[in-house]
Amino acid sequence: MLGFTAAVLAAQLSIDRIVAHHPITGNPPSAFTWAPDGSRYTYTLPGAHAGDPPVLYVHDMRTNRDRALFAAKDQARGSRSREIAQLVWSHDSEHLALVNAGNLEIAAADGSGERVLAKDVDDPQWSPNDRAIGYVHDNDLYTVDVRSGKSRRITRDGSATIINGDPDWLYSEEMDVAHAFAWSPDGRSIAFLRFDESPIAPFPIQHYLPMHNVVERQRYPLAGTANPRVSLRVADLASGRIRTLYDGAPHDEYLISFTWMPNSSAVVDEIIDRAQKHLRLTAFPRSGAAPHTIVRESDPRFVDDQAAPTILRDGDSMLWISERDGVQALYRVDLRTGAYTRLTGNYPVGALLRVDQRARVAYVDAFYPTRRDRALLRVSLDGGAMTDLTPGAGSHTSVLPEHGDAYIETYSSFSHPPVIERRSLRGGPSAVIFRTPDLASYDLGTTKRLEIPSTWGPLDAQLTVPADFDPHKRYPVVVSIYGGPLPVEDGVPSNDRWPGLFPYLLAQHGFLVFTIDGPASNNDASRNARLFYLHMGEIAMQGPLAGAAWLKEQPYVDASRIGLTGWSYGGYLTAFTMTHAPGIFRSGIAGGPPADWRFYDTAYTERYMGMPQRERAAYARTAVLPAASKLQGDLLLLQGTADDNVHLMNSISLLQAFIDAGKHVDYFVYPDARHGVRGIPGERDLYTRMLDWWERTLTP
Repeated sequence: MLGFTAAVLAAQLSIDRIVAHHPITGNPPSAFTWAPDGSRYTYTLPGAHAGDPPVLYVHDMRTNRDRALFAAKDQARGSRSREIAQLVWSHDSEHLALVNAGNLEIAAADGSGERVLAKDVDDPQWSPNDRAIGYVHDNDLYTVDVRSGKSRRITRDGSATIINGDPDWLYSEEMDVAHAFAWSPDGRSIAFLRFDESPIAPFPIQHYLPMHNVVERQRYPLAGTANPRVSLRVADLASGRIRTLYDGAPHDEYLISFTWMPNSSAVVDEIIDRAQKHLRLTAFPRSGAAPHTIVRESDPRFVDDQAAPTILRDGDSMLWISERDGVQALYRVDLRTGAYTRLTGNYPVGALLRVDQRARVAYVDAFYPTRRDRALLRVSLDGGAMTDLTPGAGSHTSVLPEHGDAYIETYSSFSHPPVIERRSLRGGPSAVIFRTPDLASYDLGTTKRLEIPSTWGPLDAQLTVPADFDPHKRYPVVVSIYGGPLPVEDGVPSNDRWPGLFPYLLAQHGFLVFTIDGPASNNDASRNARLFYLHMGEIAMQGPLAGAAWLKEQPYVDASRIGLTGWSYGGYLTAFTMTHAPGIFRSGIAGGPPADWRFYDTAYTERYMGMPQRERAAYARTAVLPAASKLQGDLLLLQGTADDNVHLMNSISLLQAFIDAGKHVDYFVYPDARHGVRGIPGERDLYTRMLDWWERTLTP
C-alpha cells in the first residue's frame, strides 16, 4: 500500500489559471546567457501583454542590479525546427549582438548604443578580436565590420537548395548541430559546412489560414531516400579563396559538429557513416594537407552523435564525451596517440559545461547520484575525486560562464516546483532569482517516485494522486508516456523534476496520473538504448504494459478504466500499444503520432531501424498502420496542420487505415500548429480537450 497522506481540498485548479500570461506558477526568467568573464548575464521575461515578444534584461554582478535593455520586436527566429542562441556576448564581455525581428543588432553591455548592422540574419558569431561579426543571410555567409557597418559576402552560391554555414532541418533537428560555421582562433579564416539539398524532394506543408494560405516546400528526406550532400570548407578571409577540406557526399556521410585546433592549423570534424555504426574524429589541416584521424568508434547497432570535442590549449589533448565503456562519460584523449583517459565514473554525463584549464578541472552536467537525479559535478582533468556541487535528490540544471565563480541553477523535484538561484562554484550562500509562488492553498496532492517490476528489471515510474486520496476507493488512471529514444542530456519523463500542474489538475478531477519509462529508456547503460534497434514500438511498449499490469494489482485502481496518452513518439507509442496490445487500455490520446517509420526522416529513423529497403520486416512490425483493425477502445488523434517534424500525412494515413478497418476514432487538428501546440489559446484548448476526453471515456 502506498503511503500517501489524505487531506481536504482547499482550492481547485483550473486550466485558465495554469495556462495564462500570468499563471499561478509565476513567470520565471529564461534564456540565461553569461558574459564570458562572468561579470554580467542576460535573461528574458514575458512582455507586458499576451502575445508580446519577451523583454531582455541584464544583471550586473558588480552592482547586483538588473536593467531592462529593450523589448524584442519578434520572438520567432529561424526557419528550422530548432532553438538558436540568437544573443551572443563579445569575447571582451563589453558588447552584445542579437537577432531582433531578423535584424542583427549590437549594443553595449548596458544596452546603450543599440544599432542595426544587417537585416535578415541568422546565427551571429563574433570574430576573435571582436571587430567583426559573422552571420548567415539567404543561405550565404557574410561578415560585417562592427565599426563601419560594412558587410562582406564570403560565399556566393547560396540558393533554395545550397546552404552555407547554417544547418539544414535534418542536421539541426536530428544531429544536434546548432552552428555550421566557426571563426579560426587567429581570425583569418572561417570554417563552415555546405549543404546541397538538391537530391531531396521538396515536401509540401499546407498553411490554410487566410492571408497565409500558401504551400511551404520543406526539404525533408524520408527514410531510405537521398540525404543532403555535405562538405566541410574553409574560407580564407584575406584572399577570399574557399577550399574544400572534406566532401562527405561520395560516401553518403554525416559531417557533424566541428571545432578548430587552438593554433588555427586544422579543423577537427565528427564524421558518421550513413548507417550510423561508425564514427571518427578527423583533423583536416587548413592548408589542405593530408587529414589525420584521431579516434574511431563503432557499434554493431548504432553510434550516437556527440558535441564537438574541446581541444585543450596545449594542443596535445582534447575532452570528448563517448559511450565507449558502456555509459556516456567524459574522456581526455591524446591527440597524437588517440589514447583515452576516463575522467568520470559510472554515471551518465549529459554535457560538458565548462573547462578551467588553469585549475585543471571540468564541470559536467550528469545524472547523479541516480539516473533520475541531475547534478553539476566538478571533475579533475588528471583523474581523481569528483565533487557534487548540487547535492540532494531532484533535478539541478546549471548555466555557467567561461570564467568567474557564479553560475545559475534551476532546481525542482516531484515535490518542489522550480527555484532559480545564483550560486557560487566555491560554495557558500546562494541568491534566489525566482521562486515558484506558494501553491499550498491548492492542495495539489502528491507525486511519488516508484520502481515497477518487469521482466526487463525495475522500470522508473511516478504516480500522482489527489490530496484527498482514499486508498479504499477505486480510481481511473491516465498513463502518460514518451517511451522513445532521447539524448542523455535531455533525461526522460520519469526523472525527478517538477511535472507541471496539469497532472495535479487531473488528480483534482478524480484521476490518478502515472508515468513510466520502458527498458530502453534507462540512460545509465548505453546498451539499453540499443534495444530500440529494429524493435521501436515493440520494446517501448513494454513500459506501459508493465505499468498497466502493476496498476491493475493495486486495490485503489479501477482496472477497467485506464487510459494512455503521449505526444510525438509518445503519440506513436499510444497508437502502437492500443493496436498491438488491444484491450489493455480503455482509451487513448495520440498527439502528433508517426504512423509508419517509412514516413519519418533518414537520420533518426535509420539509426534505430536501418534502411527500409533492407529491413522491410522490421518496418512492418513496428508500424501502426498494418494493425489498425486490432484497435480496441476509444482513440483521439491530435496534430498540428503545419507539423514539420511528423507530417500530417501520418495522421491522415492512420485515419484511412482505421476507416478501412471499420474502426471509429476521433480526430482534431490545430490550424497552422507545428509539432506541438503553442500560445495561450491553443494550450488552453488542448488541456480542455484532453480533460473532457478522459471524463467522457474513463468515468462511468
